[in-house]
Amino acid sequence: MKRIISIVVLSTFLLVSCDQLSLDLAPEDYFASGSFWKNESQVQGAMVGLHAQLRGQQNVFWNLGELRGGTLRDGTSFTGTASLNSASIITQDIRESAPGYSSWAGLYAPVFQVNNFIYQVEKADFLTPKQKGYYLGQAYGIRAFYYFYLYRTFGRVPLVTEPKVAISTPSSAEEAYTARSKTEKETLDLIKADLDKSVSNFSEDYTVLAQKGQWSLAASQMLKAEVYLWSAKVNTDGQAPASTAQDLQTAKAAVEAVIPKFNLVNNYKSVFTSASVPASKGNSEIIFTLRYQAGEATNFFNNFLYAQSDDISGYVDENGTAIPNDPLQVAASGSIIRYEYKPALYKLYDKADQRANATFMNFNKGSVSAVVMRKFLGTLVEGIRNYSDDYPVYRSADAYLMLAEIKNKLGQDPTAEIMAVRNRAYNGAAPQFTNGTFEANELAIFYERTKEFVSEGKRWFDLRRMQDGSGLPLAFRTDLPLVGVLQNTAGQRHKLLWPIDLNTMSSDPKLTGDQNPGYSGT
Repeated sequence: MKRIISIVVLSTFLLVSCDQLSLDLAPEDYFASGSFWKNESQVQGAMVGLHAQLRGQQNVFWNLGELRGGTLRDGTSFTGTASLNSASIITQDIRESAPGYSSWAGLYAPVFQVNNFIYQVEKADFLTPKQKGYYLGQAYGIRAFYYFYLYRTFGRVPLVTEPKVAISTPSSAEEAYTARSKTEKETLDLIKADLDKSVSNFSEDYTVLAQKGQWSLAASQMLKAEVYLWSAKVNTDGQAPASTAQDLQTAKAAVEAVIPKFNLVNNYKSVFTSASVPASKGNSEIIFTLRYQAGEATNFFNNFLYAQSDDISGYVDENGTAIPNDPLQVAASGSIIRYEYKPALYKLYDKADQRANATFMNFNKGSVSAVVMRKFLGTLVEGIRNYSDDYPVYRSADAYLMLAEIKNKLGQDPTAEIMAVRNRAYNGAAPQFTNGTFEANELAIFYERTKEFVSEGKRWFDLRRMQDGSGLPLAFRTDLPLVGVLQNTAGQRHKLLWPIDLNTMSSDPKLTGDQNPGYSGT
């Protein structure tokens, strides 16, 4: 990474960051902030800014968690009018010279804003203990969230928890570089420590703000469950987990604290189609979401839809019914299809599973079969489709299936949790799950997650965390539908982690010779 430079940039509603350096660090310089951090209203505005910046990373979170999951197509769109994006990442052609993401995926700019927020709030004597605790609970949880993405993507990363001050004199330039952590465990330990601070600071206050659009104690508990589940199952520094049973119990306690406070909505589709009814945003299933609002900010899901000019005549749906022109009413909001899911994913669903057609529209003509995303379709505003559906980070279905996975690893029966999610999908009449071997249960949970969380950025991390009967990650199971993304060979095994891009490596002397193992330098 290049030198860390601090720039004074501050708005009451958005802390803006510089995106020009390898390590994108631009917190508000606390030595030059005499006119700010003076009252609770300013702290509240800064927290809104941290969430706006978090929302700004949604595409990064999606790319890191979804692209490599084996469910997306590469090549040309089914309409024949566009080349699909991110082909090299989708096909696992990842190398130092073309990793798909550089500069630590740009996640250090928001990390440094959170660092500055923590520094300022820790010393703010105008906040009551309750106010300070809630803000710090949010900030430590958000920082742990960013670092968990960095950890799962790169393994060892620079660990920076203090605001950096501008450095201009050549004699002190070395102070501006930050080496990677010596071990992956150091990174994981920082994440766990931040989560402990977050949960402690919230002091059992489960208040959720902004219709689930701000970080809360429930979000920290969900992240804690996810982190400890990962710690219990995924190798760290090339070694098998050392405290699986203990970590699983920690994860179980965290997720069980959340489950009673939220509930599954009756209809799967209504979890997402709330853009036209703003009052229903943050419904009872949502635990934490990235908030979008018409006129304020929109997501990127227009990239999954055909353009209005595309010729889709002659296509029929799964029932053989002719599809009309512009069936999803993209109108002028459609651009060019940039992402398509594989039709084989649609075929995983049973006919009675309502998630299939709530997630996709099925197109068939002759030998051509395709699916177009209708999840996150947004709403029509004056005849133009506006992509303002929220993007859920955690919801009740995730809590249930996470608990099912924890129970399975503990040797307990996950039937109740699997059936809770499955019954909603089948309107209460789902095929009964039968408790079986660890691997059979794990695969059942995996495919339930596959169908439940399409395009919610979880698939690649599920493949890395979830295991077969021998303890290997499912990413190596080439015999399973839509799973054959990596071979368990010397030429592929290392790709569980992404490489550090060559520019970042060459810009920082502390990174010399410190590439992730297995990458050749090309």
